[in-house]
Amino acid sequence: MASLLGSLILAGAPLNSVLPTWQSIQVFALYMASITLSWCGLRHFYGRTNNLPVLFALTLFPSLLCSLLPGLGFSAHTMLIIYFLFAAAASTLVVIEIAFARREHLWSQLVVAVAFTGYAASFFLAAAMLQFTPLQVSPQTAYVSMIFDQINSVLVYVGYVAMSGERANLRLRHQADTDALTGLFNRRGIQHALLKLDSKHPGSTTCVLLGDLDHFKKINDTLGHDGGDAVLKIFAKRLKNLMRRDDIAVRWGGEEFLVVLPHTTIDEAGAFAERLRKHIESEPFVISSQAINVTISIGIAEIEQPQETFDKAVGRADQALYQAKHAGRNRISR
Repeated sequence: MASLLGSLILAGAPLNSVLPTWQSIQVFALYMASITLSWCGLRHFYGRTNNLPVLFALTLFPSLLCSLLPGLGFSAHTMLIIYFLFAAAASTLVVIEIAFARREHLWSQLVVAVAFTGYAASFFLAAAMLQFTPLQVSPQTAYVSMIFDQINSVLVYVGYVAMSGERANLRLRHQADTDALTGLFNRRGIQHALLKLDSKHPGSTTCVLLGDLDHFKKINDTLGHDGGDAVLKIFAKRLKNLMRRDDIAVRWGGEEFLVVLPHTTIDEAGAFAERLRKHIESEPFVISSQAINVTISIGIAEIEQPQETFDKAVGRADQALYQAKHAGRNRISR
């Protein structure tokens, strides 16, 4: 809206070489407000706080400065150059905001980045041409600038709507792929995660761990189902703390958990399983001020690439888990 209002003032102004000062100040403020509000909106979208004094200053300072320049002997030509440089810097801030939002894997944000890159480049180019060439602002150049701004604005609007829709779809997919209690993948989600894993680590050695919390029925009988759920959530948190970035954890069912360790040998997987077992055993779980000792039995299997399927490897890990339980629990088995 700010951009559109600025364009309407520009369209209705009697243009010669430059706008009258009071009108130019209005146009500058509105265009700067358009850019800074976009930056503010993006920060809100990404969950970052906004510094309102900085936003107000960035919006109003260029206009106030340009309003003072004629009284200090500077030409309107210089005033335009300074404004274009401020506008280019503000547009660059929006592009930087998107560049640092790497955790937001949204392809649609690239549309907004391209639009604001176009803004920044055009403002820098305009400032350079005004400074180093005989170019002057004319009705033709102003109208071209206005049309470019409105086309770019449409691109920004489309990008914003697409970002919101893409994020919503990703969240729905994440909810469908995730166990609501522990935040780990569920059986549906592991299939999608394995597809990404294959693209990252083609042909590498992968191991699977299948763990089962020992005597979990007794925990449920003692603490109730709410207490049992609390134990599962604490276990999932401890498990995630031990995992590497590309490791995948799944709530396989009930108190069973599956861990996929890419680019890991069977010996390395055994060392990880032992660290996990000791970590669970050594520190009691505190549930409603009550300390509960929890242990885990773990079966390990290596996916024999490329002839073995993931399901077959999980089946062998399940057999190893059965052996660990049969041998007395609180141990690992291959």
